[in-house]
Amino acid sequence: MDLHLRTFMRSLRRMRENEAMTDVTLKLPDESTIACHKLILMAASSFFESMFQSGLKESIDNYVKLEFTDSDTIRALVEYIYSGEIEVNKENVQTLVAASEFLFLEDLKANCDDYLATLIQSSNHQDLRDFGQKFNLKKLLSSTHEFYLSHFQEMIETPSFTNLTEEELVALVSDDRLNAKSEDMVFESVVQWVKEDPEQRKEAFPRIAPLIRFPLCTQKTLTKIVNCEQLMWN
Repeated sequence: MDLHLRTFMRSLRRMRENEAMTDVTLKLPDESTIACHKLILMAASSFFESMFQSGLKESIDNYVKLEFTDSDTIRALVEYIYSGEIEVNKENVQTLVAASEFLFLEDLKANCDDYLATLIQSSNHQDLRDFGQKFNLKKLLSSTHEFYLSHFQEMIETPSFTNLTEEELVALVSDDRLNAKSEDMVFESVVQWVKEDPEQRKEAFPRIAPLIRFPLCTQKTLTKIVNCEQLMWN
């Protein structure tokens, strides 16, 4: 089956390059054009499927102007549709995610999701998490959570920590896999998070505090909880 598929894809690619039986022309932002087959584009992308079955101008004129991304990316996507091959790297992966979502190329988007998950570092964690949320990249979001759990002591020193939402902080504090030096550290980090925006986050503290394992805290921290942080419980 793999050999059959590879042979079939090579034939499709050759037909496009030779403009054999092509029936639609894609016009790119740089004014260049690509001759394609409607059936192939429709089979790969529900964006094109809807367009060519809608009765709109593009389906009648057999001419489609594309401006959703840059010309090089569109050429790479057409090549991917016909060959199943595309280079994904640090420079183009986010552009490919946005473009694949626009064209509903879910398999390519999933491949980019997997690749982005391998790039997570403390320095780019927040940006990648935000990007994952914007495009609903499940693997990336799961991996950023896993990274936070295993690098908690490092991450609480970065702006990424105080920018967490309440939901994200709850997910971390409640996870038994959290790699914290002590429960004191967990408590102090929650206080740090609240103090970053006390007016908005003060009410969240009573919802988060029960997740802290207070019996594991030192006497010093327990005393601080009673004497210094009482206002947070009001």
